[in-house]
Amino acid sequence: MAAVYFRSLDEAEVIDVEFLTPQGGLRLFKLLVDSGFTGKSSVVLGREASELVRAQVPPAQVSGALQGAQDRGWVTCRIPELNSHCTIIAIITDTSVLSLPPGVQGMAGLSFLRQFARWGAEQTADGWRFFLSND
Repeated sequence: MAAVYFRSLDEAEVIDVEFLTPQGGLRLFKLLVDSGFTGKSSVVLGREASELVRAQVPPAQVSGALQGAQDRGWVTCRIPELNSHCTIIAIITDTSVLSLPPGVQGMAGLSFLRQFARWGAEQTADGWRFFLSND
């Protein structure tokens, strides 16, 4: 079974996702896993990620940790260990209102997680870890 594992933070589950710039470059983002973040947008990224946007999507009203109309765009990301490559809708906003743990640059929601056959957290002898699987 193909799976990739990410060491959990004390206060959160996180995953590492590579985002491709329209020019072919790569940027690695550590994203907080939030299965309660639902809707048509898959991830939330900070304004500094605006260079990743391939095409604009009309703003959308959101509620929850973020409020009001949010800018959105199509971004391409991958998880190389799973041979996963997709273009998804990202909310591009000021992430300082999210109180993310240090070193975490955004959030991955339920629509992102549903690209994988299995996902979840498990406890090991070394502590908790989060996994994504395409089998």
